[in-house]
Amino acid sequence: MILTCVFIIYANGFIMKRRRKEYALQMVLGLEKKHLYLLSSLELFAQFVVTSVLSIIGGYLFGNLLFLILNKLISQTQISIMHYPFSLNAMVMTLVLNAILFFILFIINIIHTSTRSPIKLMNESHAGEKTTKKWLLIILCVVGSVFLAYGYYIALTTETVASAFPRIFLAILCVMIGTYCLFMSLSILLLQSLKRIPRIYYKPKNFFFISGLLSRMKTNAIGLASITMLCSFLIVTMGMTLITYRGLESQVVNQMKTDYKVVLGGNYNFDQKVNKRIETLQKEINQLTTVDQYRVHASQMFASNFKDGELQKVPTTSKSGVYVSAWVYGIITTEKDYNQSQNQHVSLKEDEIILSSSSPIFKDIKKIKIAGNVYNVIHSDKDELGNQIIGDSAYIIVKDDKTFKKISSYYASNQGEQSKSEVDLGSTDIDFNIQADKHAFEKAIPKLQEKYDAHITVKEQVRKMLYELNGGLIFIGIIVSIVLLAGTFLMLYYKQISEGYEDKRNFDIMQKVGLDYQLIKKTIHKQIMWVFVLPILVAVIHTLFASKLIYHLLGILGVRDISLFLSSYFAIIFIVVVIYGLMYWITSTIYYKIVQMKQ
Repeated sequence: MILTCVFIIYANGFIMKRRRKEYALQMVLGLEKKHLYLLSSLELFAQFVVTSVLSIIGGYLFGNLLFLILNKLISQTQISIMHYPFSLNAMVMTLVLNAILFFILFIINIIHTSTRSPIKLMNESHAGEKTTKKWLLIILCVVGSVFLAYGYYIALTTETVASAFPRIFLAILCVMIGTYCLFMSLSILLLQSLKRIPRIYYKPKNFFFISGLLSRMKTNAIGLASITMLCSFLIVTMGMTLITYRGLESQVVNQMKTDYKVVLGGNYNFDQKVNKRIETLQKEINQLTTVDQYRVHASQMFASNFKDGELQKVPTTSKSGVYVSAWVYGIITTEKDYNQSQNQHVSLKEDEIILSSSSPIFKDIKKIKIAGNVYNVIHSDKDELGNQIIGDSAYIIVKDDKTFKKISSYYASNQGEQSKSEVDLGSTDIDFNIQADKHAFEKAIPKLQEKYDAHITVKEQVRKMLYELNGGLIFIGIIVSIVLLAGTFLMLYYKQISEGYEDKRNFDIMQKVGLDYQLIKKTIHKQIMWVFVLPILVAVIHTLFASKLIYHLLGILGVRDISLFLSSYFAIIFIVVVIYGLMYWITSTIYYKIVQMKQ
């Protein structure tokens, strides 16, 4: 809605600039300003009615269409996203927001017509966008450079998933301010400095090119900065949408490596009661169906602060089991349990651990202090956690039960009311696949959960949940991408038309004073190219600097595959550049038709 308001006000300004001559003529012919107000209100009311009807009907039909497309995209999973309902609340909100927007346009139009005489209105019909005063250029350049540098600094120094979400909004704000300030100042300062170099400026081609480009930048800086930000948002939104879609199945696999998981409270390595429950449960499952193998392993999750190469205790909290995104979470298991569950053959020394983590805070560390002891770190290339934990986390494999017990007790002793008894030192997981009758087992799940006080997770249910959750995010991403595409195209279109009518007069004047037609055409074409290549070039630079921050932000959704991220991100940059080039070709064709149109 914010984007819509910005664009509609921009488009209204373009239309009003073209109609100021008409209003001036009507005032000269005897119409009073109150008549112009009435005329404007009737026009805007008619536009409000048409826009409201089309937006409500069209929005509902368009939403249905996108939901059908989304269902088609994930049809191979036999999962269907909910239907797209008609919302009365959304309709009322749309009508209210439209009414407010058109009322704002009415006030803007009144201010433009009531504060100007017919002569001023006549002159303003040929005026470009307001130029920035010269004395502000240096200040704007310094302010823009500082904000842009700080925005880039935030993006490049983000190291954790937890810090990515709050920092992205500050980074966006800084980059927006920096972009607008630099477009209004730096480009003009550079062109003015070129004018002061005689050997460059006083050449026919450079003279017309620099002068014309300087004039365009003075009048179009704000519009070009807006196009830059639209393109930046478009690349980021489309990139995140594509990455989320491509990573759907990998999220399922990362969370559930087997078809079924049974979680029992208590650690079977320390509690014989848990062992007996496991044996009885396995016998009952075997009576229901055929299982490939039972992968039994115990683990314990703990929270800590990672600082100076140490996993430190977190402050005591009054709430048990509280989740804080800024903490670093660890899941520990023993060498024996890991080998048993993953069919591996790892062997560790007393002072060694294996660490698996996608978080960059653990990258390249060779030693780590855990529970008061320093361990040599062996990094694992396998993603053992996947998207099971939102935030920065690590999967730690220790030598034996003694080390496991020490670490688990150390961190459990400072986490609320969690018991330090051996029974509560973690939980026991049983992972397995079913080779025969799945229906009989799934039918018995409620009974088994109640009987053995266990939680049983089914991979297909996890898949359905993740597809529904991420399907909604993909839907929103598609909607926003389409809106950004339309906004970028329309802003380019209005910009080209506005410049077309403005350049037509200049084109005719230059021809009348005897300048070569081909030189004029080539110079204008070169200016247009520079003006419209600059936004997409800056947008690509913005998104490249933002890539690290976006990658960490996607970690909230469990996307930690760097190759998936890079391939999708660069593919989207290429696609957006191609689409932008196509937009430029279409709008520039209209521009040249206007410029070369005979009076």
